[in-house]
Amino acid sequence: MITHRAFDDNLHDFERMYHFLQQEYLVRRDHFVWLFSRLGDWKFSMWNGRKANPEYFSNNAHLWLDAAGELLGFVIDEDGDEIFFILTRHDQIHLYPEMLEWAIEHWRPLYQGLKTEVHEFQAEELVWLKLRGFTTPGVAATTRAYDLTSMDENKAPLPAGFKIVNMLENTDLHARALLSLEGYVEPEKLTDALIARLNSSRMSPAYDPQFDLSVVTPEGAHVATCVGYGDPGNRVAEIEKVRTYSLYRRQGLAEAVIRECFKRLKESGIDRAYITGYSDGPNALYEKLGPCWHKQWFHYQV
Repeated sequence: MITHRAFDDNLHDFERMYHFLQQEYLVRRDHFVWLFSRLGDWKFSMWNGRKANPEYFSNNAHLWLDAAGELLGFVIDEDGDEIFFILTRHDQIHLYPEMLEWAIEHWRPLYQGLKTEVHEFQAEELVWLKLRGFTTPGVAATTRAYDLTSMDENKAPLPAGFKIVNMLENTDLHARALLSLEGYVEPEKLTDALIARLNSSRMSPAYDPQFDLSVVTPEGAHVATCVGYGDPGNRVAEIEKVRTYSLYRRQGLAEAVIRECFKRLKESGIDRAYITGYSDGPNALYEKLGPCWHKQWFHYQV
């Protein structure tokens, strides 16, 4: 018998979902829908103020389980808005229409519309979305997969005096936060509480400070960054939070910090790394990093 229910922290559902994604990667590989790192951000990143609501997680994730309590799939809303995702176990794709109907019934009344993200290899899911009236404006993002075992370890040059450090070597959280929040928060309004919220994502089990990298100036300012989230068991990683301070763009700093992250991940035993780009600038940068496999994502909306 298959049942479904809301996410429940008391039932260790995050651990259940995290393990589910790791196991699914063993089967789906490049055709994954979510990686472990994205789920870690959903649970631990407190930047979204909606997560202060004690019911946020139970309202924004719904699980389908078999009679033995094994997770068969889940519907998840990443940010408490109109965008949702459906993940099924590889042998339970037939549950997708039921899960889609659940999302429409329970979440569409809350918003002006609904939007989901699927990739080009989800053939059955695409059929069901179209049957239910969902349409797409086109490509929304591209994920690139890099085989680290065969990549040349070419370093991008840095300006004189600049260097790349990780968050074990340079723990200036204030300087790092200024970079992460540029354009969102004025420097004088950067409080300890805000820094703590920003650092909450480091509680993810996929986070390792040795792969949380920054390019720093001779004065110690963080001016470019990326974070590599790893799954050592599957020998795979996802690189996220790529950012360059506006005054230091077009100097190759983002390329340099990503290439260094590739190198350090490879040295730790990671074989494959993924990066997803949602706009032209990042996609152009990621394309020049080396040979890669591509997967395109589409937003389907109703």
